[in-house]
Amino acid sequence: NRLNAAIEGMRQSLMNSVLRVRDASSQIDTGSRELTAGNMDLAQRTESTATSLEQTAASMEEITATVKLNADNAEQAHQLAKSVSDTADHGSEMVCYVIEKMRDIAGSSARIADILSVIDGIAFQTNILA
Repeated sequence: NRLNAAIEGMRQSLMNSVLRVRDASSQIDTGSRELTAGNMDLAQRTESTATSLEQTAASMEEITATVKLNADNAEQAHQLAKSVSDTADHGSEMVCYVIEKMRDIAGSSARIADILSVIDGIAFQTNILA
């Protein structure tokens, strides 16, 4: 009887141990599944972040190219403005030169008019004498 009771106690103890091991295994399985799901989610977020970083890098390259193009265009505009300024300066010098020559012509015209007046006076006196 005692032997049966001892065997029954061992059986109960073994059964309880097996149940605890099974529960622990189930909890480990659940934990493993949760870890797997978490790792998959992390992998997806990491991939999404990597994709975003690639897009950001591409955008930065485009911005860099645009800034360089704008700088080149600004330099070209500066050169054109300088050329226009130089041309305007040259034009201004030419206008001053033309004005000076026109004054010279006006002075010469006045002298020619004086000479013509003298010639006219001489011709008039010559007509009177004739």
